[in-house]
Amino acid sequence: MSQVKGFIKARKRLLLNRLIVCGLGLSLLLSLWPGRPLAYGRQHSPASPESSTRWYSIRLGEETVGYIKETGSRVQQGGRWQWKSITESKIALKRLGQKVEMSVNYEHLETEDGLLQKIISEQVLASSRVRIEIEVKEDRAEIKTLSGGQTFQKSIPYTGQLLGPVGIGRLTLEKLKNPGDKIEYRTIMAELSQVVSGERTLVGEEEVDCGRLKIKARKVLDRLSPLVSTREVWLDAEGNEIKAVEASPLGELVTCLSSEQEVMEALALARGQEQFFTSTLITANVRLPQARQLERVVIRLRHRKPELGWPELENEYQKILEKDDRTLVMELSRQSLKGGPAKRVPAAQLKPYLEASTYIDFRQPEIERVAARVAGSEKDVFKKALKLRDWVSQNLTFDPGFVFAPASEVIRDKKATCAGYASLLTALLRAAGIPARYLMGLAYVNGVWGGHAWVEAWLNGRWLPLDAALPSPGAADPARLVVARSSLETGPGESLIAAQRLFGYVTIDILEYGFQGRKFRVPDGQPLYEVEEGRYWNYGLQLGLRAPAGFSWAELDKVWPDRTLLTLKGPAGQTVSLSQESWFPATRPGNYLVDRLKKEVKGGKLDYITVWRKKRPLLVSPDKSAVAIANGLDIFLLVARGQESEKLLRRVLSGLESRLILD
Repeated sequence: MSQVKGFIKARKRLLLNRLIVCGLGLSLLLSLWPGRPLAYGRQHSPASPESSTRWYSIRLGEETVGYIKETGSRVQQGGRWQWKSITESKIALKRLGQKVEMSVNYEHLETEDGLLQKIISEQVLASSRVRIEIEVKEDRAEIKTLSGGQTFQKSIPYTGQLLGPVGIGRLTLEKLKNPGDKIEYRTIMAELSQVVSGERTLVGEEEVDCGRLKIKARKVLDRLSPLVSTREVWLDAEGNEIKAVEASPLGELVTCLSSEQEVMEALALARGQEQFFTSTLITANVRLPQARQLERVVIRLRHRKPELGWPELENEYQKILEKDDRTLVMELSRQSLKGGPAKRVPAAQLKPYLEASTYIDFRQPEIERVAARVAGSEKDVFKKALKLRDWVSQNLTFDPGFVFAPASEVIRDKKATCAGYASLLTALLRAAGIPARYLMGLAYVNGVWGGHAWVEAWLNGRWLPLDAALPSPGAADPARLVVARSSLETGPGESLIAAQRLFGYVTIDILEYGFQGRKFRVPDGQPLYEVEEGRYWNYGLQLGLRAPAGFSWAELDKVWPDRTLLTLKGPAGQTVSLSQESWFPATRPGNYLVDRLKKEVKGGKLDYITVWRKKRPLLVSPDKSAVAIANGLDIFLLVARGQESEKLLRRVLSGLESRLILD
């Protein structure tokens, strides 16, 4: 007797291969957060206008993934000397075989005493450039954001003094003399468009090796509030940064003093390895059936860094059942228009979710045109919202190179990850007069939980979640966890801060799930699947398959984006693969499965075969045949390759069974 039990210890093995949930573009932005310019210590003498330039490598693990170029100089403006710090940074990684790039440039202008006067930030996270200009006045900061030919302005008040990189460096040099000494300062983070508080504590002296030379340096712990992570920073005798280390969802992020030649040589050799992204993914302990139509899910979260704390997770459809510092048990439920009385809220509370901003720039001709055409004269607000959701689902293409961009860029290029799907749907809803906000969190898809973004719309007096990237027929399913909600007035920064507390640091166990009145409990230690005496059985999907004589099992542990459940290999080179997909809001629902098969089998002959009491479309060619089986919202695709593929397919179909056949 041969027996294989799958994934009892799956989270230890992480057989994720080519894996990245669409929201991990957001994890990239979170990990490589550009809001902390390197601090300068002593600069040039007052009589010297010369500039100095320092290069830093950015590493994840042993891989160089980018660089920072820092230039500091003294300039004269209006007859007064000022400090100008210019930072250029660039990151390049791979995701699903495609390069992901992010570049952020800064210019800080300070008085000779290090008081912040102006910040200019330019970010390129997709193809559009977003420019933020901040003028620091006596009691307020005037913020102007420019993108796509549009300008958005706001003013934020502050008290006290705001420092720039030179001011922070000088304060560090002057006040941190002995281990335990501490300084506090305030500055502005352009990405958050808000004043933040910083704290630096001297730890002691250490020798730092950045590859070129060894330098004796002072180690400082640097923390910015409201960010949750703490950087370890090493400073030279002049107070300039030599090295910095910070934990991130993609692994330990290290910046180290280098040279232009060394940085460029290292980048030329870099492979942009994809495994950095896998650290934020959580292998599910059960393969969920009908994930997009579940009505209830109970999960247990365990925190590997409880000192980070839990973000605010409880809401109308996320209930905490048990909680301690390290563990949460939560009940996640599907929202319904018929569930509970509608709420009345003041118009002022909804106003931020109806306004245009840098990333939700819906006052743009194409967005307004699509919103008007798709929503049309529909009176039912829920149907109107679903039409807009379906349009986004049907008209965007998944692009793993996308990080974040304004909705106007997404609708122009018609490609994005879930971050773009969500920003565009938010923009279309607002253009149609429906308040909408941006959600960030974790979602289940094809065997994993991963970072994701979707939307909430204010419909008939309650907030209902809608997802264009992982669509459900109605409101979004509960196989997801909302971590942060935002109007995106100032971009994704505030949501990313909340996500910092969880992304890459939690495990999730599914304890219960249910749909259509059925309830399923997941026993502790239950494997994902079992193979015994030629029969495969998946406990979560309640799906089985018997292998023909002479065939062997392969590819049993694939997860998203590979939809393969299993592969059979035959003695004469034949293969049979079984994959799981999900419901999609097709423009022609009756033909969707046939269209899907035509992408799989080119030029095949259409036929039908009865499987699980219903006729199913079958596409046949001499060396490749496939059948599509819709069961509720799950779609199973069985594909046979090799000689006499149709005969092989029919033979394997006779051994396919399910205990969850839905009408």
